[in-house]
Amino acid sequence: MSLAESSEPPVAYLGPEGTFSHFVTRNRYSGRRLVPFSSVDEVFDFVEKEKESEAVVPIENSSGGIITPTVDRIIAGSNELYIREELSVNVCLALLGRDGDKVEKIFSHFAPLHHCASWLNEHYPQAEQITAPSTVVAVQRAVGETGAAALAPLENSERFDLDVLHYPVESQVENVTQFFVIGHQRASTSSDSMKTSLVAELKDGAGTLCGFLKPFSDAEVNLKRIESRPILGSPNTYRFFVEIEGCASEPKVSEAIASAGQAATRLRNVGSYPIGAKYQS
Repeated sequence: MSLAESSEPPVAYLGPEGTFSHFVTRNRYSGRRLVPFSSVDEVFDFVEKEKESEAVVPIENSSGGIITPTVDRIIAGSNELYIREELSVNVCLALLGRDGDKVEKIFSHFAPLHHCASWLNEHYPQAEQITAPSTVVAVQRAVGETGAAALAPLENSERFDLDVLHYPVESQVENVTQFFVIGHQRASTSSDSMKTSLVAELKDGAGTLCGFLKPFSDAEVNLKRIESRPILGSPNTYRFFVEIEGCASEPKVSEAIASAGQAATRLRNVGSYPIGAKYQS
């Protein structure tokens, strides 16, 4: 049966299975058909074609920072998708390997390696730290090499028949990854905890960014995130991805957005959405 023939829309995510993206998607969409992809771009490409589908993509890790491929696709001028929900996971990492082996290499995604750098340098100072495209690829590398271990989700121990050398690693420092649910329709639900994301293009000149942001300050609308990204083909020009607290239908938020729009050459609301579940890995 093809995806188009299925009675239930699929949910795409940044794979492969066993990653934290998979963990969050599986928990949010229990019972739904999940479709993994190897890059953020592939996830967006799929959802753009499959009009009834949704997707879960990472947006920021509290240790590793913003996920720029996600921001770039959200703010792209051709993008017609909306942010429908924010999800998050409190990341607890395990060091997986083989009991009795001397650990000479430690594989992981860049974000876990960055988050656990101090712990690794203290406990495994001689081990080479090697970046992998995902935590699951890191585990696969560790399975295939002698003297190798991987920082990865705990469930991969059973999945790949590896021993748990340490768990949790660097647990005293909170490590949270946030995700967006994206789709073709605006969020239909609301809650007491809402955010709104905007994409703004501004004139190149002194004070333009200040003029755009001031209405939010004047209205006491809290600014949660702002990222600038270059516009392809237009050197020294930028789009801004802006996240604020509140729903665009709230009077003070609506008025602030309208006022800020007067300072922008283009302003697009890419979604007012609820802050959803925070999962514990």
